Amino acid sequence: MKNHNLFNNRDISWLYFNERVLLESQRDYVPLLEKLKFLAIYSSNLDEFFRVRIPLLHGWKKLDKKGKLDSTDQQAELNVYKKAKNIIKKQQELFGHILTQEIIPGLSKHNIILHYDLALPEFALTTLREFFLAEIASYLHVSKLEDHTDFFPLNNELYFFILTSNQERYFCPIPSSSVGRFKTIVHEEKYYIFFIDDIIKHFLAEANLIPNIESFYSFKVTRDAELNLQEEAGTDLTEALIKELSKRDFGIATRLLYQSDLPSEELAILLDCLNLKKSNTMKGGKYHNLKDFFDFPAHNRQLEYSQAVSIEPPFQELLNSNSIFSVLQQQEILLHTPYHSYDTVLRFFNEAAMDESVQSIWVTLYRLAKDSKIGRALLNAAQNGKKVNVFVELKARFDESNNLQWARRLEQAGVNISYSIPKIKVHAKVALVERLENEQIKYYGLLSTGNLNENTAKVYTDHSLLTSDEKPLKELATLFDFLTKHREKIHDKELVFHHLLVAHFNLYDEFMNLIDHEIEQAKAGRIAFIRIKLNNLEEETLIKKLYEASSAGVRIELIVRSICRIIPNQIGLSENITVRRIVGRYLEHSRIFHFHHAGDNLVYIGSSDWMNRNIYHRIEVCFPIKNELYKQQLLKYLDIQLADDTSASSINNLGQNEIPEINNFIDAQEEIPRFLIHCD
Repeated sequence: MKNHNLFNNRDISWLYFNERVLLESQRDYVPLLEKLKFLAIYSSNLDEFFRVRIPLLHGWKKLDKKGKLDSTDQQAELNVYKKAKNIIKKQQELFGHILTQEIIPGLSKHNIILHYDLALPEFALTTLREFFLAEIASYLHVSKLEDHTDFFPLNNELYFFILTSNQERYFCPIPSSSVGRFKTIVHEEKYYIFFIDDIIKHFLAEANLIPNIESFYSFKVTRDAELNLQEEAGTDLTEALIKELSKRDFGIATRLLYQSDLPSEELAILLDCLNLKKSNTMKGGKYHNLKDFFDFPAHNRQLEYSQAVSIEPPFQELLNSNSIFSVLQQQEILLHTPYHSYDTVLRFFNEAAMDESVQSIWVTLYRLAKDSKIGRALLNAAQNGKKVNVFVELKARFDESNNLQWARRLEQAGVNISYSIPKIKVHAKVALVERLENEQIKYYGLLSTGNLNENTAKVYTDHSLLTSDEKPLKELATLFDFLTKHREKIHDKELVFHHLLVAHFNLYDEFMNLIDHEIEQAKAGRIAFIRIKLNNLEEETLIKKLYEASSAGVRIELIVRSICRIIPNQIGLSENITVRRIVGRYLEHSRIFHFHHAGDNLVYIGSSDWMNRNIYHRIEVCFPIKNELYKQQLLKYLDIQLADDTSASSINNLGQNEIPEINNFIDAQEEIPRFLIHCD
């Protein structure tokens, strides 16, 4: 391995993933309004990158007690930051081309006129003036820019920098979060859609609130989103979290995105106000926050994806039975969402809440829906006298507030709430029901790759296993007991698992052993291969083990959605490794692990990616699929994804996307439901 580059940079790799999202807005088969949504996803993702990753690249999180950064680390991260900025600059140029040269002309052919960088038309002025005065004007707090200490742009909010002919400077918010970003007017059977940015510029000048306006320049500031939680045993994490959440939008500025024709003198003033260097700036167009395309008015449903219809799981017994538990006594249920309806999961929780024989419910919650049906089922269960034990992860980034609200609501209803473990996140997606049957406790469980969230289940691809298999569920009961009663000992207590793979205990070792077995098979001249589907592949020792397997002759096929640090196709190191990513209508979220294992074809699914954080700093649960029918379903699932030549792209040894020619028109996200509908 000495003569090879071993790892791509994680941040550069992620930027290439986001580029693949951007490229989806250019694909011919994607409906026009969906193309706008992919632009919105790209924009939203990039904002998060500047909120979360850029502070780390700047070294703001790694300063020593003297406020200094190791010079070697500093230079390496500076180089990554410069490369990242260059990549983003090229991507934003492509973004502008796709929007102005492809999508906007395409919309106009369907009588949807997105008014972009144009003066307001005469026919619209009366209606837009009324809209401005009635809906927008009350939010326009125009301030003269004299003392920069009074000027604190909020995170990712839009602003105008206003310059007058006598060189006075003002700033004004663009209240898109309050009134929406777009206004539609129907004229001569066409839909004209206006940015409120342009409405404000026109009528603010007309109102003469600021005399002699000469020019408007849009800008926004992105701020560090990390919470400074002191995670020590005995500290009150909830109080610390509340305090830190109140400060999140007031963090260190990490980026100033400004209109490219802003004069250099005015840019210098903004930088001084924000205590930023010019290296922290990025030029943009006149319109920022184009994640607002999520809310673009949909005036033609034919320009959107056709409505997806979830498949009911093919279990006649489940449809005919009034008890999901009686069905699970006879067979397991494996769901492939969103292709299968998530209603079966909701039914599991609702029946657990109402079933007189259910004694207790245990569940981990990482990201709940705001109006969570699962949360309501747990409330109902507590009110019905069940013992409900919920482990709530308060440190789920950007869901902390919602999780905290649900935790308090559940606690008030009598639910036993356990909170986050210091320096460890509980990312496992599991639930356990204890039911009294014939005077003995019987376990029923849910083990999933995805969050227990009925909203994301509609757009994330995941797998959920409902089972009454005693062996893994007894181990799950052991894990829940540990998390709720002994979690303060997590750093010095060992739990033994034989059926589950649990990060922090045995998951890493078991995966290493499984790869080693394939290496032994390959060295003996036998068939050996590995197929793995992940969201992120970053952890270096596991990557090195895959290189070792490749060098031994093990064929390795990887499907990695986002961060991918492994470098494929290097002679003498990784020529047996191929990597692809799939970006499409649904967010690929499931994790599947397939090891040939001398023909046994071991298949695991679960919550864990192969990242440092998942392996060493989280509680994750992966689990084997023993049922032969379900194993074959997952193997076919992988077959289809590996044959995709429509939504898939290959990742080359630079980490870049290589879009294949479409020959067979196989789109995995369309083929998989066709396959599942015929499964018995």
